[in-house]
Amino acid sequence: MNLFLKAAKSLSKKEKVVSAILLLAIIWSSYFIFLGDGTSIEIAKSKAYSEGLVGEITHLNPVFTEFSEADTDICTLIFSGLTKYSSETGEFEEDLATHTLSDDQKTYTFTLKNELYWHDGTEVTAQDIYFTFADVIQSPDFINPVLKSNFEGVTIEMPDSRTITFTLNSINTFFFSGMTVGILPYHILGEVPVSELDTHEFNRQPVGTGAYMVTEPYDILPDGSSSVNLSIFPEYYGEVPTLSDIRFVAYPSITELVENRSVWHGAARIQQSLLEEMDTEDLVTYQYELPQYTALFFNTDSDYLYTNKARLGISKAIDKDAILEAIGYKVKIHTPLLELEQVEWIHTASQEEAQGAFYDVGWTLAEDDTYRTDENGEPMILHLARRDFYETNELQEEVISTTAAIIQEQLAELGLEVVIESYPIDELTEVITSRDYDMLLYGQSMGYNLDTFAYWHSSQATEDGLNLSNYQNPKADFYIESIRGTFDTEEKQTLLDSLADVIANDVPAVFLYTPSYYYVVDTKLTGVSFETLLRPRDRFSSITSWIFN
Repeated sequence: MNLFLKAAKSLSKKEKVVSAILLLAIIWSSYFIFLGDGTSIEIAKSKAYSEGLVGEITHLNPVFTEFSEADTDICTLIFSGLTKYSSETGEFEEDLATHTLSDDQKTYTFTLKNELYWHDGTEVTAQDIYFTFADVIQSPDFINPVLKSNFEGVTIEMPDSRTITFTLNSINTFFFSGMTVGILPYHILGEVPVSELDTHEFNRQPVGTGAYMVTEPYDILPDGSSSVNLSIFPEYYGEVPTLSDIRFVAYPSITELVENRSVWHGAARIQQSLLEEMDTEDLVTYQYELPQYTALFFNTDSDYLYTNKARLGISKAIDKDAILEAIGYKVKIHTPLLELEQVEWIHTASQEEAQGAFYDVGWTLAEDDTYRTDENGEPMILHLARRDFYETNELQEEVISTTAAIIQEQLAELGLEVVIESYPIDELTEVITSRDYDMLLYGQSMGYNLDTFAYWHSSQATEDGLNLSNYQNPKADFYIESIRGTFDTEEKQTLLDSLADVIANDVPAVFLYTPSYYYVVDTKLTGVSFETLLRPRDRFSSITSWIFN
C-alpha cells in the first residue's frame, strides 16, 4: 500500500488523470460483463441512473447534434462550451472560459480557465477552440446550416494558447448565447477532413471536456435500440455531480420506450396523449414548453403563391382551433417571434374572406366543379410536403399527418386541391434544398436566443439556408438585423413588434402551434428542478443536485 501511495504521489497531473480514467473504464467494463449483452437491463440489476430516449444514437459529436435529439441530450453531458445555459436562472453563464466585450460591442475575447483537460488527459488550449469554430464550423464543407449561419462573417483569431477572439461585422446580442457549442479536440480530429467528420469513429466513442465521459463505443442492440454508458470524469473542472454513472438507451419508437419502462428511470419529450396511457404511479412528472413551432410554410417563388393575396386567402381558410382540438395541443401561435404575445392579427379564420382573396387572384370555381382553376383557366394543384415519421415516432406521425389532412380538408371546402407528399428525412432534405414544394408543413426550433436570422433573413433564402419560404423583404431584414444589434430591452421590444407586423402582412407562412412536453423521472431520483427549459437537454443543467437512491 505504501509503495502504491508513493507511486501515486510521483505522478504528474496529466498522468493522474489518465490513470483515473483507465481505472474507471476497467471498473465500468467489468460491471457490464456481469450484466450480459445489455438488451434488457432491469432496474433492480442496475445501480446506474438510466434514461430512455426515442430515436437513434448516431453522432456523439456536438457540431452534428442538430440532426438527432438523442445525440443532443447525450452530448450535453460529454462536451462543454465557452458558455452554458442555466435552466434555474434562465441566464447564460461562462463555462470553459471567462470573457470580455470590446467597447464597440463587436469583439468577444474568451480566456480559458485553468486546469482544463480532455477526457484522455490532454490539456485544453485555444487551438481546440479555434479548430472548432474556424476550421470546422466556418469550413465550406461543414453541413450544419444552423451553426454555420451563426458564425458567418465572424473573424476568429488566437492571440495565444489560452485566448481566442471573435470579431463580428456588426453587433449581435445573440452571439454570447451561441457559444454553448461543445468544443472538439484538435489533437484527435485536427487532421481529419471536415467532410469526413460526420462518419469518423470519434462519433462512436468521443472525447470531451464535460462532467461525463464515454468509456466504450455506443452499442446497437439486437432489438434495434442503441445504448451508451457514461461515467464521471474525475478531473472535471466544474462541480462534480453525485450520479457516478448514467446509461442512455434510445428506442426506435415511443411504443418501445413505454414497453421497456423497467429499463429506464427517466424520459423526456413525453406528449400528453402518451402520458395518459402510461402508468405514472412511481413517476414524477414535469411539464415544459419549448421555443419551437410548427408552421405551414409557403414557397413564395411558387407559381401559385408568389402574391400576398393568395397566401392570405389560404391563411384565412385554415381553422387552427380545429387542428389543435384534433391533435390534443393547447398552444396556438401566429408569429415566429415567440417572445411576443400571440395575438390574432390578420390570422383569424374566415371562409368568406378566403373566398374573396381567391377571387381577387383569379382562382375561380365553376358552379359544377369541385376544384378551382387559375387565372388561365387551368386546373390548379397545390403540393404540400411533410416529413414521414412512420418508422421513427408514431405519435409525431399521427400529429403531423392529422394536421396535414385537416389542412387538406379545409382548403378542399373552398375548392383548392392539395396533394400531400410525405418523405423520410433524407428525401425531405433534398426536397427542401431544391424548394420543390408549394407548401411545407414543418417544425422549427428557435433555440436559446430566439434569433430569427437563420429562418427569416433574405440571405438565408438559399439552397443550404433555412428560410423555407424563400421570404425576402428589406424591411424584415432591417428589423432582424436591428434586433441583433441592440442590448436595449425597450428598443428591442419595439423592433420585435415592427418585425411581427411586417411578417404578418406578408404571410410567408401560417404559424400553427407549439407542443407541450413532459419529463418523467422515477421517484427514486430527487433534486430535479428547473424553472425554464429552452431545450430538453437543459434538464441536465441542474444535474449536480440530482440524487439517485
